[in-house]
Amino acid sequence: MAKIGLVGFFGWGNYGDELFHRIWEQSLGQFHETRLLHEKLEAPYFLRPATEVASEVDAIVIGGGDLVIPNKISPLYWNRAWLAKPVYISGVGVPTWIKHEAPDVMERLRAFFQHPNVRYVSARDAESAEWIRRKLQPKVVVEQHADLAFGSMYPPARVFEKPTVGISLRTHRADSDPTILLEACRTLQQEGFDILNIVMGTGRTRAADLEVAKAFPLEGQQIFESEDIDDISSAIGGLSLLISNKFHGTVVATSYGVSSVVLSSTSKSRNIYKRLGRTPLLSSATDEHLMDKIRLARMPIADDALKAVRLEAYEGVHKVVRGINSEFPR
Repeated sequence: MAKIGLVGFFGWGNYGDELFHRIWEQSLGQFHETRLLHEKLEAPYFLRPATEVASEVDAIVIGGGDLVIPNKISPLYWNRAWLAKPVYISGVGVPTWIKHEAPDVMERLRAFFQHPNVRYVSARDAESAEWIRRKLQPKVVVEQHADLAFGSMYPPARVFEKPTVGISLRTHRADSDPTILLEACRTLQQEGFDILNIVMGTGRTRAADLEVAKAFPLEGQQIFESEDIDDISSAIGGLSLLISNKFHGTVVATSYGVSSVVLSSTSKSRNIYKRLGRTPLLSSATDEHLMDKIRLARMPIADDALKAVRLEAYEGVHKVVRGINSEFPR
């Protein structure tokens, strides 16, 4: 049994990243011992030299999430110490809307991705994969697949007493004008829906996003929070509709077959909704046509498209598992 170090935005409580952590524990953990490499949640993330941390594992998996940032490099994700071991970079994204590429950052990223100990690289969308191929030029083939969270197994959907529409808000959008979203929620209440404000986070993220949920001035809303990401997923799965500011809220809703109107139309949201044929549901909290898009969200999710992204993501996870298993047979 090999010891596999996991590197990512794990432990801060962001819903999507905790899903990634769970995926690696469930898949790699069937065959090997997994452990997080960082030892604390503040820079420099370690209580001792990173080389010592790396010496205690046999291989390292980095990802997923938007970890490849062209103007800032993390001493956690792209630490040179990791390159002493076989490295598998899986399901990462690039925030390509960042146009400034810091020369020193790009040089360090290129050196990392081109290192001979990097065994595997995959990105969670075609745009990120092409950016990595063109800008970083790894020595291995850059593969692409749907977001890793599409390949997860989720708990049974929660059963609500009444038809329920979920909303998710987030701290960095807390100062946006809530008027249009409020009006939409009030209209839905009048039509007989409960409104469930879902706090999509645990730990630190839960605490911050809970304050945002409590501050949303909708009379009669219910607030759902939990330290268990399965509870959060189950609640999403039981909704009639999700209006989401969080990408992985939309990913999980879609995985359950629940329609989601996207309030944060980032490149990752645009990319996956283009693939699923659901771009008309991209919106924002200040979109004058938000209610029209909520009505349109009743359009069913195409089974074939959903099956394709789920299979892709599952295969993306298990390519890493098979690679590590072949390098470290039991």
